[in-house]
Amino acid sequence: MIEILGWLSTTLVLIGFGLNAKGRYQYSMISWIVGDIGWITYDFFINNYSHLVLSLVIIAINVYGIINLKKYR
Repeated sequence: MIEILGWLSTTLVLIGFGLNAKGRYQYSMISWIVGDIGWITYDFFINNYSHLVLSLVIIAINVYGIINLKKYR
């Protein structure tokens, strides 16, 4: 089950890259946030705390990005 979570999280992050490449920035950031929430859960269960912290930082960056997109629209 945890393996499926890892692959699902990877898929969401990759979808985010595709959306970003198409200029769908807000949707890409949302996809990255959801994918990283999955990675945080995955990392917690496998005791990979360095990647867990990285995912938290990436989520914060993406939330900041969404706020900035809304501010400039």
